[in-house]
Amino acid sequence: MASLVRLSVLRSSALTRSLRTAAVLRDGPFSSGGGHVSDAGGKFKEREQAMEEAYFRKQTAEQLKALKEYMEQKKKTAEALIADHEEEIRKHKEALTELYEDIGQVDKAHGDKK
Repeated sequence: MASLVRLSVLRSSALTRSLRTAAVLRDGPFSSGGGHVSDAGGKFKEREQAMEEAYFRKQTAEQLKALKEYMEQKKKTAEALIADHEEEIRKHKEALTELYEDIGQVDKAHGDKK
């Protein structure tokens, strides 16, 4: 039984050594381990930064386009409200003019003078 335990320990230590050796071969002797592509530097990092900048430029352009469309719609709504209010003002001025004319006719009919 003791020989089985010793054999098992030898196998696990051999497996650990082979995994460490594979990691050194894969990452190099001075590597801190695996990492992100942007950690690699060089062309990969430049490409990733360019792609990131392009993404944010595109996102900003889409936001600006949406904002411009929103502002254009608000402008059209405001212009329509102004036109409606100007029409109402015109109607009220006409009604006021008619009232003054009616008052003038009533005054003439009763002979009142101001």
